[in-house]
Amino acid sequence: MLSRQRVIYNRISPRGNMRWRNNKSFVIGAASFIGGCIFTLLLCSSNDSARESKRNSELQRLGEEVKDENRPQILGELDEEESIERELNNLPVSATSAPKPTLPPYPPPLKGNAMFLSPSGYNEDAFLVIIVVTTGRNFEARKAIRSSWGKSFINSNSSSTQETVQVFFVVGCDEVNDKRVEKESKTFRDILRGNFLDTYVQNELHTVKTLLGIKWATTMSNPQYILKVNSESFVNVHETVKWLHSLRDSSEPVVKPQEGLYSGYCHSGVKAVRNPQSPYFIPENQWSDALLPVYGSGIGVVLSRDVAEKMVRFARQMKMIHIDDVFLGVMAQNLSVECRDESSRFDVAYTTMLTECGDLHFCVLGSVPAKDMFYLSQNVDNLRDICNQETKTEKNFPADLFYV
Repeated sequence: MLSRQRVIYNRISPRGNMRWRNNKSFVIGAASFIGGCIFTLLLCSSNDSARESKRNSELQRLGEEVKDENRPQILGELDEEESIERELNNLPVSATSAPKPTLPPYPPPLKGNAMFLSPSGYNEDAFLVIIVVTTGRNFEARKAIRSSWGKSFINSNSSSTQETVQVFFVVGCDEVNDKRVEKESKTFRDILRGNFLDTYVQNELHTVKTLLGIKWATTMSNPQYILKVNSESFVNVHETVKWLHSLRDSSEPVVKPQEGLYSGYCHSGVKAVRNPQSPYFIPENQWSDALLPVYGSGIGVVLSRDVAEKMVRFARQMKMIHIDDVFLGVMAQNLSVECRDESSRFDVAYTTMLTECGDLHFCVLGSVPAKDMFYLSQNVDNLRDICNQETKTEKNFPADLFYV
């Protein structure tokens, strides 16, 4: 009887009731835990399935892109820089990626409709024509050159021999800035634009621009010399003309310009780059030798008229190399024209401040930013004025230069 009462007591007492509640809580907690695990597993399985489905879809899309990469590229496809520029201008790529006609292996003829723009302000009897090879979208570079070493001025206060130096820009088309380039051409009359897409490596168009500029200069005018530079070159025009005059044979009754001239900073012993990822890549089907021929640096190459005309004719027989300075070197070698090294006048290390009179004895400086062109021009002009006060003007050199 006592035992029965103790059992009943334990069931109804607070201690027994607490024990029963604890057991119930344990069972409920265990059931909740197991249920949560099952729910979590089901949820993870669902997410994995979704991720797997998305992954398969992504792989399928990438597979289609790989297939597209193996398809032949359409002529006129945009390069990386042009794609970025179109995105910045919020222009649809599809609207500007129409197929282009097959390009000729040589600059188009001057007659007919092969050319969009041609300079109208040229002098047929120019002493020196400077061809600046650049892109249509490089407006800042052209503006900087016009306001610095390529600026126009006429000095009519002297009756001494007058020299004409003209600067022209050779560009291609990019369909984004064409209208703006046309407007610029009407204003300055110094732009030569060919009928081809403006790229560097595709279809050797960089070389085409150089050849087009040389051909135009020798066909439309009668310069004694042609200087080809790029948009980052600073030309010391006064010193360049002075140097070209020093090459003349003054012993002749009639002073004639130097012939057979192909000059600049001459590179020799340079290995051909065979890495397809490099912008200087030259495939063996364009140049098979391990070493490149001697060639003038692209920052500035001077050609006498006779050499320029020979190169224009000979280029028709050559397989083009997209690196224009190398291509000019290849033609010079085939024409048995040696590169006259003037490394002290070309490719001089650029500095924002010239302080000594000896610093002025350069023809072309390379890698000059557009923002420094104007200040460097002022530096050169001011230093020349100071140096001219200390020394007399050299004999047999025209004091007045006419820039048109």
